[in-house]
Amino acid sequence: MDEDLAAGARKVLAAAGHDSGEIELSRIPGGASRQVYLVSDGMQRWVLRRDPPGAGSFNPLELEYRLLGTAVSAGVPAPAPIAFETDGGAFGSAGFLMCHVAGDSVAPRLLRKDKYGRARAALGPQLGETLAHIHAIDPASVDGLPGLDGDDPALAACALWEAELDRAGEPLPGVEAALRWLRLNAPAPPARPALVHGDFRLGNFICDADGLAAVIDWELAHAGDAAEDIGWLVIRSWRFGNDAFPVAGVAGLGPFLDAYEKGGGARPEAHRLHWWQVLGNVKWAVICARQAADHLSGERPSHELASLGRRICEPEWDALTLLGAGTGAGPGSGSA
Repeated sequence: MDEDLAAGARKVLAAAGHDSGEIELSRIPGGASRQVYLVSDGMQRWVLRRDPPGAGSFNPLELEYRLLGTAVSAGVPAPAPIAFETDGGAFGSAGFLMCHVAGDSVAPRLLRKDKYGRARAALGPQLGETLAHIHAIDPASVDGLPGLDGDDPALAACALWEAELDRAGEPLPGVEAALRWLRLNAPAPPARPALVHGDFRLGNFICDADGLAAVIDWELAHAGDAAEDIGWLVIRSWRFGNDAFPVAGVAGLGPFLDAYEKGGGARPEAHRLHWWQVLGNVKWAVICARQAADHLSGERPSHELASLGRRICEPEWDALTLLGAGTGAGPGSGSA
């Protein structure tokens, strides 16, 4: 299979005007829904991202390919797309080639290794400015982007993740209680929809010694409330133990929001941000349940998917904590 993929990559690169020698592929670990390969001819490097045969995701891969082009054109640091192949094409299943961005995306290394000390110091403001630039992109400019049907983004998110929880078939009373609170306390729709990345968090940032080099994994992008990305970024799961720094384990919320405003974003009011933080924990709990269900059903046997099932309790606990469960505090007392 790797030989077929390598041959397909060489063919696509040649058609796109990239001269290459003998191609070698190596699987890049991580990513529970799509396969990612490093493509190299010994001198140059690219990245191949494709759907596993028979698998799917929230957005089709072709939309993710177009989103990368839109992001790069808007000045967002992201891998430049090279060529897309449909299902049955050069990569077997749907897939695309993009430029390689040097750096690291593994959260524990970024948070712990000394060589990323300067990057950690710079990352909070960089993330704020970059997210503002993403939210400035007109979602109507991206063909096929979901969420442009006029739905209330908050209530639409509740409906989506409740449906996904039903698909997983896992009884999660804490998540269901949080969903009830979310429905009863939904913020008003934003004045205008924004392009929401949908998975803007540590693990989906490529960083080098100077900080942010690229934002990757756009498969959950949609039109919605810009505060959704901020609420997702500050859930505790993406701090990897660095709880003193709510923004990706590297920065305080205030400096991040200052940079977000400076970049052109509108600072969300406290209730809206708190609401989307609760929703973010619900979303992550449901995603973990779904991934684990795919493993247990035999649909996609994977140690990684199985391990995610053990993490369900973490965001479930965090969602209830944000609502004041067991603390004597009322809903909304939790903070980023």
